Amino acid sequence: MKDDKKIAYIALGCFLILFGILFPVQSMKWSSWIYENIEVSLESTDSGRLVMTALSYITWYSITFSFIYMGSMVISHTLSKRFFSIWNQLMFSGIVLASVLTYNHMYHEHYAYIIHFLLLGILLFLMNFIPKQRYFYVTFLLILVFMLFSVQWLNLIPALSNFGFGTDDFAVSMKITDEYLTDQKLFNTFSTILFGVFFLIAIIITTLLHLFSKQMMISRQYQQQTEELRETKGALIETNVYKEIHSLVHDLKSPLVTVEGLISLLSLKVQDEKSQSYFNRISTSLEKMKDMVSEILYEDTKRELEVQELVNYVRSHVRQEDPNIAFHMQVEENLPNLYINKIRFARALSNVLENALRSLKDDGGNLYLDVEKHNQSIQFLIEDDGPGIDAAWLETIWEEGFSTKNSSGIGLPFVKNVVHQHGGTVSMESEPDVYTRVKIEIPVSEKEDEEHDSGY
Repeated sequence: MKDDKKIAYIALGCFLILFGILFPVQSMKWSSWIYENIEVSLESTDSGRLVMTALSYITWYSITFSFIYMGSMVISHTLSKRFFSIWNQLMFSGIVLASVLTYNHMYHEHYAYIIHFLLLGILLFLMNFIPKQRYFYVTFLLILVFMLFSVQWLNLIPALSNFGFGTDDFAVSMKITDEYLTDQKLFNTFSTILFGVFFLIAIIITTLLHLFSKQMMISRQYQQQTEELRETKGALIETNVYKEIHSLVHDLKSPLVTVEGLISLLSLKVQDEKSQSYFNRISTSLEKMKDMVSEILYEDTKRELEVQELVNYVRSHVRQEDPNIAFHMQVEENLPNLYINKIRFARALSNVLENALRSLKDDGGNLYLDVEKHNQSIQFLIEDDGPGIDAAWLETIWEEGFSTKNSSGIGLPFVKNVVHQHGGTVSMESEPDVYTRVKIEIPVSEKEDEEHDSGY
């Protein structure tokens, strides 16, 4: 939790405790009404009025201590790193008891501490079953109110007076009045019943919330497993498709060899100059097809290639027909050659460009491709001004299977593998709603490098 947020929570907790401690000052008329009605009940021998006064007394104290307990909970949770640690529980109990002690000293009250020891014990036990989610404080407040309504009635049970319950002025006065009116029968019965009812309600609420939380957790786990299964299935399908394509490309080699042999035979039989020109062009094209097949099938198949030829090849394979997207391309002149697997490296560059185009699909924007020499490498800088990528994803985005758009999540891992196979580096930086920039650096051809060093 950030410091500013932590300070705000602590300030809120202190405010709630202070409000609870000062609540009797703000409700003087209410407390005076309770005193007056106790006297009226006694003078008029009206047990019904005494019951209404007892309800008002329970409500008054429940409001007071609700603020104190909630404030203590907010402070202890803010200062404790772990939500339900022993340290957190001790801090919560300590703040509550210190607040009650302050309350008794301020108003010269004799409110029974045993009620708070009992209530703290019950709440700390029930907290183990309260769902640990964002509505925790609302849930805690609901259970706290019912528990306060429950345990406060113990103060009005005359039979518990010898155990330290009901020592405050209100409780003592009402129990004396009850003794005079009903010989303690009314409060011994009525208070016990209400204690049991509210206690049972609090337990039922906690149990229902606990069961609901478990059901929600199981539901989330099921959804997560379903999503993982779907992603795995998609990746498996793509892998199988890739294998099928690989097999088909491999099968192309045999007919190519056959065609090459037949062309050689025809060139021996047909000797006119025009036909020989056609045969030479067919043979050249066949050689290029064989090279492409080899580059697709074998990762280590590399050859020297001009940068401009590579860029033109990539550009011809990346379709950009959206009028809202502007493609800016700049290639430095006289760049040294690269020694690469043309098909695979071109596919890697295409992946990055296509990702950028997809990010601009909704709102349009600019896509930049800058190619230049950087030290002993050729640097490909691809940048767009689309929605950007959250900083938390920049590390995991290269992992196989990771995707934010329900894709297979193998595009960027492929880019990373191809770049590394060529001894290069790839990195990504982004600022949400500003830009995303991918930088790929590939060493220049050693032959070109030697020529450059020797002054050719």
